[in-house]
Amino acid sequence: MIVKFRFVPNEIFEVSKYNLIYSLTIVFFAVILKVTNYYIDWGVPVSITAVLGTALSILLGFSNSQAYDRWWEARKIWGSIVNDSRSFSKQVISFIQFEDDHHHHATKEIRRKIIYRHLAFINALRMQLREEQNAEKFTAVLSPFLSEEEYNTVRGANNVATQLIKNQAEDIRKMYDRKLLNEFMFIQLDQTLSNFYTYQGQAERIKKTPFLPTYHFFSKVFLYFFITLLPFSLLSGVDKAATTWILLPITVAIGWVFHIIYLNGHVYATPFDNTPFDTPMTSICNTIEIDLKEMLGGDEVMPAKMVAHKGILM
Repeated sequence: MIVKFRFVPNEIFEVSKYNLIYSLTIVFFAVILKVTNYYIDWGVPVSITAVLGTALSILLGFSNSQAYDRWWEARKIWGSIVNDSRSFSKQVISFIQFEDDHHHHATKEIRRKIIYRHLAFINALRMQLREEQNAEKFTAVLSPFLSEEEYNTVRGANNVATQLIKNQAEDIRKMYDRKLLNEFMFIQLDQTLSNFYTYQGQAERIKKTPFLPTYHFFSKVFLYFFITLLPFSLLSGVDKAATTWILLPITVAIGWVFHIIYLNGHVYATPFDNTPFDTPMTSICNTIEIDLKEMLGGDEVMPAKMVAHKGILM
């Protein structure tokens, strides 16, 4: 997620170079025709380009609005995961207590196991959404939170995050059966786990439902059709050759503006694609880990707080 915009000309050029090359080619071709007097009777009326530009603006505006809604929904889902992670940790710490002081160590271990498994869940969900399921990377991220036995059990599953929540539910059920939790505590913990399934499903819905491809396709077609007609339309009303060359950078700039608007909507339509425009899931997982380990207390090893790098928070 971009938290501080930096205007870097070479980065802007990198995403715009093909559009600029195309625009320059079309404009240069139109200008050559104009100054060599071949451009006489086949000029494009300005009214046609104006109508097309208006239609393109409406289409791009609607597309960008819908794309931002997807990005904002993704951010709200992960905000809910943060809130319920803290609530879940609070419930685990306050509910799971043994009256007998001799079981104090066992109490801490059970709490730690459940909370660490939750940290494995959020990181597994993050990596699944970003399709970062490389075996070595998956192992490096999840193994510190899980026992070797449990990790070996879940790593082959199609959906590791789902299996981890299932394991949480099984452990909580066992504690309820052993009368270590009363009915109210059991229901509260089970409801919170169900919430995590809800958030996971919402995130997977965004990930697996592509932003309507027709929007991107026709937006791009109409964009380049507009860029193609624009120089011929503007040059149709110009008589002097000197003025003709001045219009060259103007028409390129107009086409570039429309192209940047198109790209802006395109990148925000995919909030889980591990790009600078992504939902900052790694940073969110880092925040949750710090908060939950502080709630556990003791000698937990705290990760370093993630900060933005070059204005980008992943």
